Amino acid sequence: MTRRHKWQLAGGVVVVGSLVLVLAFHLWRTKNISSVQRGWTVAHNKGCFTCHGPGGIRGTPAPGSTFGEAPTWEGGTYMMYVKDEQEIRDWILDGAPARLRSDPEWMRQQQKAVITMPGWRGAISERELTDLIAFYKAVSDFVTPPDSSLAEQGRQEAKKLGCFSCHGPQGRGTMPNVRSFKGYIPSWNGDDFPELVQNDQEIRDWILDGGPKRILEHPVAKWFIEREPIKMPRFRGHITDEQMNAIIAYIHWLRGRP
Repeated sequence: MTRRHKWQLAGGVVVVGSLVLVLAFHLWRTKNISSVQRGWTVAHNKGCFTCHGPGGIRGTPAPGSTFGEAPTWEGGTYMMYVKDEQEIRDWILDGAPARLRSDPEWMRQQQKAVITMPGWRGAISERELTDLIAFYKAVSDFVTPPDSSLAEQGRQEAKKLGCFSCHGPQGRGTMPNVRSFKGYIPSWNGDDFPELVQNDQEIRDWILDGGPKRILEHPVAKWFIEREPIKMPRFRGHITDEQMNAIIAYIHWLRGRP
């Protein structure tokens, strides 16, 4: 083998090795993308937001239909349309749950509708369906803590403070954050949460100061934090101990219900 061939071979090894490292890094960064976030992507790709509005939070009028609209998914409105999780599946797969499709009067009314719910059976994979249901359940507050609990108080406080705008519905999303270490804003119930939060004091540190000292003062972590466009806001002076304790209670509740 000539020297030129040796250099070419070495160059090829370097290129292939680099590609493998890039792929491995990409897989490592994306392995904790939440089911809720993947469900957002499914909803976007399938055109769900065309009728249910951006993020599923703004309905569209549907003259002639039984409900009069393609409803928003948020704010507990699901109770008007969905009795249980099986009916969420039925709406997606068949355009309506079995109890409505077996109701002649409802079916007659739907025939007058300008806009009707499409059935995706055969056009959506089981993985996509599972993720879409996860997203719908999070956006619609399908499962929440008991009304009088400290955890529910924390959920409401987190909503008021805008936490879900970045951390996704119910804190279950992994919204993109380019140039950050992992490329996304971590969810509160994700598998990588313990890497970022070791105890309740560190939850307080994140909320009050944008992170615990072990991360803010780590040279590599600091470099990523300084260059990421979406930074964790610092709520010191803008949140009470009562609000803080309630949010911590909600995070514990959430992590018990992946």
